[in-house]
Amino acid sequence: MKLISTALLTFIVVLPMAGCAEPVAQAPPAAEPVAQTPPAVESIVVSTVDPAELLPKGNLPIEGVLTGGQPTTAQLETLAGLGYETVINLRGPGESGSTDPALVESLGMTYVAIPVMGADDISEENARKLASAMGDGESPVVLHCASSNRVGALLAMKAFYVDGMTAEEALALGKAAGVTRLEPVVRQRLGLE
Repeated sequence: MKLISTALLTFIVVLPMAGCAEPVAQAPPAAEPVAQTPPAVESIVVSTVDPAELLPKGNLPIEGVLTGGQPTTAQLETLAGLGYETVINLRGPGESGSTDPALVESLGMTYVAIPVMGADDISEENARKLASAMGDGESPVVLHCASSNRVGALLAMKAFYVDGMTAEEALALGKAAGVTRLEPVVRQRLGLE
């Protein structure tokens, strides 16, 4: 900062002496910058926490997107405190122990349900719903199911159908996000088998 101030002062003093007709007014001293965290930086701040501490099988396959299994109430409270703004639940309505939408909303986060009950729900249509729910990527998102298997599968489909990744890249992302038993389904839908 001192180097910049010296250079600015030299410019302000030397410029009028270099033959400019009108003197340049000296700028007031710069105020200390106000600390603001733009949305893109928020996801970096969030990613400094070990994802395995935030969710069962927690992972950060994409900056600002936390994937994993079913969060506890305490984990949801922590996630809200870290700045996560949206919780996307891929569990079905009949699954016991699923996330309570009212709890998520009481913590100031948006709740989105995209029920993925099995292989038939690993589809381009649901991948597009996921893309819509995830938004523009400016705010941190929690994406979960019971074990992260459905999360990885649907995230791979989104990467392929919406984000334009190759089938191999999309599958790699799905694996990083937790796909296991549904991998053969994803491979088939991506044209890898």
